[in-house]
Amino acid sequence: MPYTNRWVLLPVLGLLAALTPFAIDMYLPSIPSIARDLDASIELAQLSVTVYLAVFAAAQLLLGPLSDVHGRRRTIGLGLILFMLGDIACALAPSMSLMLVARAVQAVGGAAVAVTIPALVRDLFERDDYARVMGMIMLVMGFAPLLAPSLGGLIIWYASWHWVFVALLLISLIATLLFFRVVPETLLIEHRHRLHLGDIVGNYRLLLRHRTALGYLMTGSASFSGMMIFIVASPFVYIELHGVSASAFGPLFGINVLAAMLLASVNTTLVRRLGSEWLLRVGLALQATAAVALLLLSLMTPQPDLWLIATVSCVYLGMNGLIFGNAMAGFMAFFPAMAGTASAFAGALRFGLGALAGSIVSLLHDGSAMPMLAGMSLCGLLALGIYLLACWQQTAGEHAALE
Repeated sequence: MPYTNRWVLLPVLGLLAALTPFAIDMYLPSIPSIARDLDASIELAQLSVTVYLAVFAAAQLLLGPLSDVHGRRRTIGLGLILFMLGDIACALAPSMSLMLVARAVQAVGGAAVAVTIPALVRDLFERDDYARVMGMIMLVMGFAPLLAPSLGGLIIWYASWHWVFVALLLISLIATLLFFRVVPETLLIEHRHRLHLGDIVGNYRLLLRHRTALGYLMTGSASFSGMMIFIVASPFVYIELHGVSASAFGPLFGINVLAAMLLASVNTTLVRRLGSEWLLRVGLALQATAAVALLLLSLMTPQPDLWLIATVSCVYLGMNGLIFGNAMAGFMAFFPAMAGTASAFAGALRFGLGALAGSIVSLLHDGSAMPMLAGMSLCGLLALGIYLLACWQQTAGEHAALE
């Protein structure tokens, strides 16, 4: 589709893609405060993260195909409205139960935005530019989890946790105004699909039948679940257990994001020379090594030193810069004719398993760092195990596309 100013869209699309990382990460330092103010347990407060992830995952399965029916602009616009309504409801929530409902509304809006952006980019850019454009958008999006915890911690330092959601509302309002001013409808009427539930279900069945492709997806999802466990449990471990201030939590959290971004940049530089398969194996091996170290820390002492936890966790989480993109590339290589459905399925499974892992760790909360360390360790070892069982023997020549 011709659009003379389409490169102007990149920062706007990057900001839109960053809304969910902001929604997940910006209020992490305030979780202990929310639990106290709403007279709830820390486990229930942690579930506000996993509720977002679970709803975000499930909504993508429906909203992805709907963007092919109703168009990109309408789907994203509706998502932004729901996201802002969720922001307002979170800021005003008088109880934890209403907070969880508000987070669910916010997640539906975030899912509508996140699942539609790759399709919108594909409408505008041909194959040669698509990967580069998405890489730029992901780079812009990557600054959200890097900055969000520090911004949230700074707000908590000067004001109450309610203002974190007010700040999130302002960010989403700016994104909405820019979206409606800059982003056109990219899906032409003649290219829109009719809504056939049977076709959607049939495509998802095809994805579920491909053992090796699912192996790549489950490998990346297991690693992602380890990161979600850290996101859910680290505010308690760092702030409550080890006495880190809310303002200092942000930089400690951001170091992990920075490590992943740096390794993702290295991956982009080396992937043509070394291949995504080799880099994926390196990332999995190093993450599994860190997983063993985390397990040993959890078994050796009831309260490991904070700096040991932070250092090993940084190695573990940094490897996601090598794992996520390469595992996703391995999965998507099998489905060039149904990339939109495959992308929605991948996002739903990844965030769904992440939500499940985070919920389990919250339920196992025992006042120590053990649930977080053991959970991350299990996910890292599981990612390597799935890859060895399902993908190790896969060669590049076997990536047969499904028509």
